[in-house]
Amino acid sequence: MGRVLGLISRFALGALLAGCAPALDWREIRVDEAGVSQLFPCKPARQQRRVVLEGQPRLLVLYVCDAAGVTWALSALRLAEPAQVPGALQALAAAAHANLGAALAPPQPQGVPGAGGHAAAGRYRISGQRPDGSALQSAVLLYARGTVVVQVTALGPKLGDEALQAFLAGARASPP
Repeated sequence: MGRVLGLISRFALGALLAGCAPALDWREIRVDEAGVSQLFPCKPARQQRRVVLEGQPRLLVLYVCDAAGVTWALSALRLAEPAQVPGALQALAAAAHANLGAALAPPQPQGVPGAGGHAAAGRYRISGQRPDGSALQSAVLLYARGTVVVQVTALGPKLGDEALQAFLAGARASPP
């Protein structure tokens, strides 16, 4: 019953936002290999690539799309040991800040249903610049589900509050 009510409320939120912003077409994307789902305002494409995180090569799964002048993304990577999760979350937070030339700030708390609590997990608002000097904003949500580390990101010159709130609140993790 709770799952049905949750789906209904998420559908209602998506319908409400679709009415307010015609450029956004909300849908829930399930990332089965990571055990998470995410509400997206557009249809994301799946990509994967090898990245180096904390000196170790890792496979990063990425879902990304562009809508209303913003890039919306979810990335997930699986770690070998639970002890690696806090360091990976910290490394992702530092990289997100460094990519915009911003100083690392502590996260704002934001729980994700089904996710574990870690010190570096939470929501970050980052303001910075592109290489050409134009302004760029980012909102990042970091969390972990077991040994899977997830980063949810919105990136653009201006982030709308309603769409951003719906996107960040649309993160879910299945119990590991």
